[in-house]
Amino acid sequence: MYDDEVGEEYRFDDHSYEALAVAGVAWLDVIHVLYRARPRIRRHIGGVLRVSAPVRDGRWVVVSCIEERDDQYLVVGGRYLDHGETEAAWKMIRGDRDGQS
Repeated sequence: MYDDEVGEEYRFDDHSYEALAVAGVAWLDVIHVLYRARPRIRRHIGGVLRVSAPVRDGRWVVVSCIEERDDQYLVVGGRYLDHGETEAAWKMIRGDRDGQS
């Protein structure tokens, strides 16, 4: 599976689906975050990529991936953000520096 916008490929294996199931995250929400959701927050630190975005029901999901090769990632987990994390994500998107709108 590819993300045409940035030329990245995301892969799922059995462990990916198991980790998502344990966390209670729908794999379709993960697909939405990686390919369709806007706005989204991407953080790439070393070999780890974390992508956060709202899904169809308004909740935010963070997806964790491990870079296997350049621009090729294995999905290793995900979780729904809590209220405080969701508020912080929206503030980051809006560019709030001091928490004031």
